[in-house]
Amino acid sequence: MASAKDFNRLAQINGVAHYILVRGDGQIISQNMEDAASLGPIIAAGGTKCDALTADMGGNRYIHLCIERESGNDLLVFSLGRYYLGILKHAESPRQEIIDNVIYFLKNLS
Repeated sequence: MASAKDFNRLAQINGVAHYILVRGDGQIISQNMEDAASLGPIIAAGGTKCDALTADMGGNRYIHLCIERESGNDLLVFSLGRYYLGILKHAESPRQEIIDNVIYFLKNLS
């Protein structure tokens, strides 16, 4: 089982500016940014709403949610069961490359 410390390695993924791991209620478990408290509830709410839509999509889980920001520092949200992972990307970084690398990271957590 992965621990909160394992998520510190997310910061090493090229293009990841910040990460925030939250419980479904928005409580922060692990993060690497100063103002994480303001994004925790947004990440949890986005993830929870996407989870609720799965019944409408035949029960298929969503892979990620992307909130595009004018600055280019998009917020990516990944569902991890009872937890949600928020990734803020660097503006100049290719979104799909970061998504692929984060998914690879998550699949290889022990």
